[in-house]
Amino acid sequence: MSRSKTEIGEIRYNAVEQCFEALVTFHGTTGTRRVPSSFHAPLDTEFETVGKALLQTAMTRINRPEQIRSRLEKAPAPLPKPQPSAFDWQAFLHATRAA
Repeated sequence: MSRSKTEIGEIRYNAVEQCFEALVTFHGTTGTRRVPSSFHAPLDTEFETVGKALLQTAMTRINRPEQIRSRLEKAPAPLPKPQPSAFDWQAFLHATRAA
């Protein structure tokens, strides 16, 4: 999947598991994919280290078949509105004059 943008959601610390957790979102040409990620580390770990580790974990998990993830496919482009033909305008103008 081609990744044009990646976002790490709200990072939380799970004290029971002693790990950081976040939802990582990958935006690509085919749609959006979200993968949960976790990183086992003490609470005083540097923020930059946590962010990089969460991203790396999500990237390794994204294509695993057993991994929980969500996927939002891009909606197809809407069809253009049909433009009235010259005949339609002519009929409209005649109808308004007759009324």
